Amino acid sequence: MKILHLNNPAQVATNLVRAQRELGIDANLAVTSTKGWHTNFDYNLSEIDTSSIKGKMDVGKKLYDLIKECDILHYHGQAVSQGYRDLVMWSGIMGKPVILHHHGSEIRNKAYPKFANNLVKYRYVSTPDLLEFVPDAEWLPNPVNLKGLKYSEIDISGPLKILHAPTNRDVKNTKAVEEAISQVKNAGLDIQFTLIEDTKHSELLEQISEHDLVIDWVNPDYGIYGVFSIESMALGRPVICSLTDSLYEKYDLPIISINPNDLARKITEFSNNREILVEKGKASSDFVQTYHNPKESAKKVIERYKVVLDG
Repeated sequence: MKILHLNNPAQVATNLVRAQRELGIDANLAVTSTKGWHTNFDYNLSEIDTSSIKGKMDVGKKLYDLIKECDILHYHGQAVSQGYRDLVMWSGIMGKPVILHHHGSEIRNKAYPKFANNLVKYRYVSTPDLLEFVPDAEWLPNPVNLKGLKYSEIDISGPLKILHAPTNRDVKNTKAVEEAISQVKNAGLDIQFTLIEDTKHSELLEQISEHDLVIDWVNPDYGIYGVFSIESMALGRPVICSLTDSLYEKYDLPIISINPNDLARKITEFSNNREILVEKGKASSDFVQTYHNPKESAKKVIERYKVVLDG
């Protein structure tokens, strides 16, 4: 079985490819962009200059050659062409089975292209809120590379060390986080707060391990958790995040779901009872090992590939 993954939001494709190879599958990854976390690929199509018609044709030819050789195309995130017109070529004309894997902004609050229903064999979403927009899809929790994420117990001595690492301050509601931190500091709590932005991934992981508590987004408009939360949990760090609890009611999710107005109160509670953080940290690491393990995710996806290929 030969699989081509196209694009790599949040390193999901990288982790699936690595695990699928360990399970004996010939899997490869091509990317059309290297922005953000679109790294660790086998083929980089963004190296081709697409400012000319010839460049665009060269990308199309390279994609055609790669897809021609695979048994299944596992297509991640944003479409290469507007409105998923690529699917007409790859599925409709070339006849390749396509797995469409949505990761967020390309589908959230947007009309799903109806013609794509007839051109894809199966759909995954990386977060359960996306099921509202693609109701016949399956939620596949984002796999993360656990090999570099070693659990360590929180040191409850000294100040309570809190980390916030926004990629977008408005989305993460950083203003509410800073206001809550200011409030608890003014109340006399011994708090060490770190806000980091635009840092390397390896440095971010080091920072997580050096802190006791991680605040992801406190924005009820989203209600989900992402890779930053997952990696923090894997390292044994409790995570505060605004969640839509109904999306996760089937799971014993250890994330501390919170309304922004309650953030200062919750920080105070943890500052006064550090043992809770230790318990939450261990439960968080165990949760990631169960639900975000790349090998388990890869096994599930491979079984779906087999069903697709069997018709």
